[in-house]
Amino acid sequence: MFDRLADELSERLEHLEGWGLTGAVPGQYEHDVVADELIVPPLLDAGLRVLTEESGFSGSGDITVVVDPVDGSTNAARGLPWYATSLCAVDDQGMLASGVYNLALGDRFVAVRGEGTDDTPSQCTSLSDAIVAFSGYPDRHLGWRQYRTYGAAALDMCAVATGTFDAYVDVDGAHGVWDYLGALLFCAESGCAVGELNDADLVVLESEARRGPIVASTPQLLDELRAALAIS
Repeated sequence: MFDRLADELSERLEHLEGWGLTGAVPGQYEHDVVADELIVPPLLDAGLRVLTEESGFSGSGDITVVVDPVDGSTNAARGLPWYATSLCAVDDQGMLASGVYNLALGDRFVAVRGEGTDDTPSQCTSLSDAIVAFSGYPDRHLGWRQYRTYGAAALDMCAVATGTFDAYVDVDGAHGVWDYLGALLFCAESGCAVGELNDADLVVLESEARRGPIVASTPQLLDELRAALAIS
């Protein structure tokens, strides 16, 4: 179902003319609303509870689908091909299934609990050798070799799980659960390590909850990065 919704949204955005801000909610774009209105009704019709960045909670059911309709909305508005839709189904045992779909390039990062993926993180073991993706920017150099700031948390985290980046660090620490949950399951199933600086639970179904700094990395880099962030 997640695959079909992503395909329908990608097709819908190909014909979208308005990519500006709505003016109704700070930082909300027209394509955020279009995506939300396309994705939510089919999930509700399937008997699922839904939590999205744009419209909060709706529906009821034993499974909640957490949705970021467009992760990287500003990238989408500027024509940068690094934006996605992210969905994660959560049951009473935790994350069940997820999909992060690059709507510009067609890349798909899909995971099911306990099934693993065909992807693996890099083998980087030292921060001094690492290519790190950031959301925000730290107040000092943490010792990385190079860094990138791509602007879409879910895609950035999935890029760590596939070995494109060695680590991702959310410096700002203000992510909602929809920002990272779809990628979190993909990371876990790929063998990528993910942690929050203060060990807060990342699988939280609360619309007002914010988490961070969040680190996704090779297992060997996680503690080094968290220690560096704690010092800064």
